[in-house]
Amino acid sequence: MSEKMSEVYQEYDVEVIQSIRGRGAIILKTDKGIRQLKPLTESEGRLASEYQFKEMLSDAGFCNIDRCIPNREGELVTYDRYGNPYVMRMFFEGRECLITGMDDIRNAIRNLANFHLCAAKVYNDMKEKLHIRNDCDFAKRNRELKRIRNFIGGRTGKKSFELLYMEAYDYFYNQALECEKKYSGRTDEDKKRYGYCHGTYDYHSVINTSKFIATINFDRFYAGNQLADLYHFLRKALEKNRYSFQILKLILEEYGRYIKLCESDYEYIYILLSFPEKFYKISNQYMNSSKTWISPKMQEKLEKVIDDEEKKKNTLFEFKSYYSLHI
Repeated sequence: MSEKMSEVYQEYDVEVIQSIRGRGAIILKTDKGIRQLKPLTESEGRLASEYQFKEMLSDAGFCNIDRCIPNREGELVTYDRYGNPYVMRMFFEGRECLITGMDDIRNAIRNLANFHLCAAKVYNDMKEKLHIRNDCDFAKRNRELKRIRNFIGGRTGKKSFELLYMEAYDYFYNQALECEKKYSGRTDEDKKRYGYCHGTYDYHSVINTSKFIATINFDRFYAGNQLADLYHFLRKALEKNRYSFQILKLILEEYGRYIKLCESDYEYIYILLSFPEKFYKISNQYMNSSKTWISPKMQEKLEKVIDDEEKKKNTLFEFKSYYSLHI
């Protein structure tokens, strides 16, 4: 144990038995359970909001979460000798959700529905609510796509990634425009689903312990349409399961057992799934990377998006037909 980190550990009311390096964090086995110590990557104001949200969420009955742990002075942030800020959270011993396992998927969706019920109650009880975030600002995204396309189109001596991008662009951009058109005017319909959202609910955020399911990675929580969480998990599950319609149906039916879904909800999820999310992310990744050397991995990702498109299109067709969507 380094002397520098030992000084940070001593600021908390725990006895550290063992420390293990994790993903950008240190996992601690202590006399009071598993803890995670992680560099602070958000503002202290945002961290305070996260703390308040998690405390209220726990009081509402959703308690197996990575709550923030104040230090001995009651502060959420602890600084090392160099002024680097750290935050400690509760953590859990177990394994991540297996995104290709039916039972694990069911459990993760049941857990998500339970979270949404408790988080909606917290949202309704809180006097000072976060500003509602719209996950469907397709107009903004489409402007970004057009700007990236114009940038690549103006480059001379295009590399293989850029040539493939230009070849695929019109197809995916037209999909994005169609989503923008279909979503317009839906704001009032989505209000009934407003509540607090996890923000990044996927298989990395669900920990199966020997006794219960724990939920972590709430640092991007926000107020908005809670079905965006369902979409996020669903999209990841479809990508990992070769766009299986049976997986899609399983997830929607399991969620619907606890929170009834109507035609408008299915339409919302359908629109989000129809947006070329992977193409959009690759586009932004390209713009934020070096243009002098484009990673072969980026081209592989683009090729996979193109190769998977037929499977995705077929699944969306089955989705639309099965739920009799008029969209």
